[in-house]
Amino acid sequence: MRIVRSLVAGALIAGAASVFAMLGAGSAGAVAVTPLPGGVQVDLSPADTAWVAQNHFGRTIAALPHPSAPSFGEALDAAATVSSAVGGRVTFTVYGPLDSLNGTMLALQ
Repeated sequence: MRIVRSLVAGALIAGAASVFAMLGAGSAGAVAVTPLPGGVQVDLSPADTAWVAQNHFGRTIAALPHPSAPSFGEALDAAATVSSAVGGRVTFTVYGPLDSLNGTMLALQ
């Protein structure tokens, strides 16, 4: 059962990256999703960063049944709030197998 939960959570995190990509598809500074060896890098545009902050999208991610989800969701909301206050953007990387994800997150101006 643990494997199924990990697969579902991984699919939802991948789905979240797709949602970011679709949200930015119509804007000049669209979301960039870049595959990395063993992971993925996601760069949100300033408009997408503001959307994440306004809608508290990190709370949605934090509710996923994955050990990394709560800290990732809280960090995403915090970074988006700080960054959107100055018209900035958020970038993050996610590495590792689905059952033990890790990564970095930056709030940029």
